[in-house]
Amino acid sequence: MEVQEFQKKLTQISEMGKENGNQLDAGTVREYFRDAGLDQGQLLKVIQYLRLQGITVTADEDTEAESGSAQEAKTILPLSEEEEAYWKEYKESLQEMPVSEETPEALFRKLAEGDTMAQTELVQKFLPIAAELAVEMNCAEIHIADLIQESNVSLMTALSETGPEIKTEAWLKSVIRKGIRDAIEEQLQTNYGDDVLVQKVEKLEQAIRDLNEDEENPNAEKFTAAEISVILDIPLEELKATLRLTGDDKS
Repeated sequence: MEVQEFQKKLTQISEMGKENGNQLDAGTVREYFRDAGLDQGQLLKVIQYLRLQGITVTADEDTEAESGSAQEAKTILPLSEEEEAYWKEYKESLQEMPVSEETPEALFRKLAEGDTMAQTELVQKFLPIAAELAVEMNCAEIHIADLIQESNVSLMTALSETGPEIKTEAWLKSVIRKGIRDAIEEQLQTNYGDDVLVQKVEKLEQAIRDLNEDEENPNAEKFTAAEISVILDIPLEELKATLRLTGDDKS
């Protein structure tokens, strides 16, 4: 399945879940992506994406049998030892920053009145909160340092752009969470695209081996790239581009 088609199906299954009261069962998700040929890891990524969209995916017997996949899909991924060390160091660095003693509500009012300093003070006050949200939404696809960076960008962008006349803490947290979800979604789609490319290369390599391996005549001349493109009905340039990834582009 091409990446664009996969992304379309991902959007459609998300809409289906929202129409169903933000709930789906794992069997429905599996059946919806049956033609995509997803392996267990890719299916779990789809379930994780749906959870990030606020859709609950309930387990069925098949899902529970797949190496604890149901539990994996429900549990927030703990930080690795390396990420824990980074998180500890990052929190310590935040403690050295000056933080306004004014309440968030007071700073939001000042921001609405055009006080530019209020924006800076709100950023400083919410940096720890943005980081905590990133840790809560930790995933295998993105290192926690990058996820915290995404949360910080969302924080600063939200406060600098025009939005609600009166911004609130609840609104700001919602925007930060959305920024984190968007970053994870983008990475999940990138990973799926990488998986598709790897599978494509592997299938092409196997097809070329099958064509060139002649047990009856091992000294037979091998097919050229041009000949293979005709036999496999693959455009020559696409074939060469794929072969370059394997280091076998000898034309």
